[in-house]
Amino acid sequence: MRGFTLVELLISVSIFATVMVMSLGALLAMSESNRRVESMKSVINTLNFALDSMSRSIRTGYSYECNPSPMPFSGDTTPTDCASNPATRFGYMNSDDVSVAYCLGTVSPLACSSSGTAILRSEDGGALAPITSREVVIQTLSFYVIGAPVGDSTQPKVTILLSGYVDVSATQRSTFNLQTSVTQRIYDQ
Repeated sequence: MRGFTLVELLISVSIFATVMVMSLGALLAMSESNRRVESMKSVINTLNFALDSMSRSIRTGYSYECNPSPMPFSGDTTPTDCASNPATRFGYMNSDDVSVAYCLGTVSPLACSSSGTAILRSEDGGALAPITSREVVIQTLSFYVIGAPVGDSTQPKVTILLSGYVDVSATQRSTFNLQTSVTQRIYDQ
């Protein structure tokens, strides 16, 4: 059996090293990609939770009001429709007879703002608090309300439109547009 020469040994080691470096590079790229996907999944789950929480609470509420003023909303509701001109703020009484309001706003300082980046919530006239994570940037939040005034023949319905983006990495941005409609569970007579 013949032994390896130095040249053969150097060639085989360099081929092995090249294959290992390429394999390690692919493994690191896959690991980074997985980290980004997991981060994005967590952020989207948080956004879905916030929208579902809003929908559940609105569904069991009543006395819907478009653009309540002042914010935070104290609960002095005058049910109003905003079917043709969307509201940027929305207030109602929840199933526990506590006033709740939502608006697009800024986190620092906490205030409703048309150029905000988070969904803010206020309960019982209390302070505004963000219900979306900082990773999610909300660009628009609109509420369309139909059938809110007492005595009309339409069951109250709220449609929520939401758009924004999540920065996946320094060079990648994932945009989203969400819409949900909620019909008041309490029969409006």
